[in-house]
Amino acid sequence: MTPTPWLRDGNTIRLFGGSRDEQGVSRIGWVDVDAADPKHIKAISSEPVLDVGAPGMFDDNGVIMGDVLEVSKDELRLYYVGFQLVEKAKFLAFTGVAISHDRGDTFRRYQQTPILDRCPEGTIIGALHSISRMPGDGYRAWIARGSGWQELEGRQYPKYDCWTLTSTDGLKFDDASAKQIVTPNQAEYRIGRPRANQLADGTWELRVTSDTLAKQYESFRFTSADGVTFARTDAVELPRGDDGSWDSDMTCYPAHIETQTGARYLFYNGNDMGRTGVGVAKWHGP
Repeated sequence: MTPTPWLRDGNTIRLFGGSRDEQGVSRIGWVDVDAADPKHIKAISSEPVLDVGAPGMFDDNGVIMGDVLEVSKDELRLYYVGFQLVEKAKFLAFTGVAISHDRGDTFRRYQQTPILDRCPEGTIIGALHSISRMPGDGYRAWIARGSGWQELEGRQYPKYDCWTLTSTDGLKFDDASAKQIVTPNQAEYRIGRPRANQLADGTWELRVTSDTLAKQYESFRFTSADGVTFARTDAVELPRGDDGSWDSDMTCYPAHIETQTGARYLFYNGNDMGRTGVGVAKWHGP
């Protein structure tokens, strides 16, 4: 679930993601694929690189991917979303960080508490899904925030939207700088997993996944000149597959990566938010 690619070297894309057990609790592992042919699997982690947190912590009931940031050759940060069960809500979900000093083979939590915790605009969800180092000093992150629930067919679903905020070190965030950037339209009740990347011309892309009141998951691409003000496009980058295929009902959680040769890929999940697996699409264009 929520596949997150990182270019480990010129020949290898390491795809981090969460895998659920029979109780639905996710732990993070990785799959290495060939950067020239991502359909070719080179290696799979034999055990999770990030397990659930200690009992009582914000991530004691599962962890899924947020983003991966290479700070230096000796420091790789894994931003993740931790889940906790509480008595009077379905769950809480906030952001933690784990750090690797061996190129992503092992990670250790930066701290046991969240780096993005609850706030007035995000009382139940504060989930970082993308972070970039900005020119000069500092970082910008793109996150999902949620503060309510939507009941559909007798089930409770979290409501959330997308925000951006800044940090001087990528570990402590200035909540006062947060700006709302994407909100659901009339047919939607939630829109999230914002994944931002900057293009060669300096402009930005943002890919998100929304859910409608009719329970239709779909991905959308937004564009921006500055990474803060975004406009939704009508582009259908990941059309659903043929009837009966693994992605016939939904294509969701797209994550972009560009290799050293200039190839651009989107890794994404299919039906049931990842139960049927991970796919890859290759960019063909001018």
